[in-house]
Amino acid sequence: MSSKSRDELPALREQLDAVDAVLLETVRERLEICLRIGEYKRVHGVPMMQPQRIATVQDRAARFARQHGIDPQFLYRLYDVVIAETCRLEDEWIAGGGPEWRAS
Repeated sequence: MSSKSRDELPALREQLDAVDAVLLETVRERLEICLRIGEYKRVHGVPMMQPQRIATVQDRAARFARQHGIDPQFLYRLYDVVIAETCRLEDEWIAGGGPEWRAS
């Protein structure tokens, strides 16, 4: 490996770290919005589980994946994890009027 190639690695990792920071902040923001949705559902008696909404979100992710050369199953699995956490938080929020945890 040339020294130029070795010099590029720290810069590439720095770019990756910056993207990861945005990704993590975006996940935090998404969870915060989901808590607000949970509050709406609690106040208005809307069932927590909305299978059609889950399908819409996963279909959109799969479409995005195909458009950008990403494995649709990867984004489907990623959203499975994100949606599972969202459902857990909403469930806590609805059942108890709000969890101890806040995403801020």
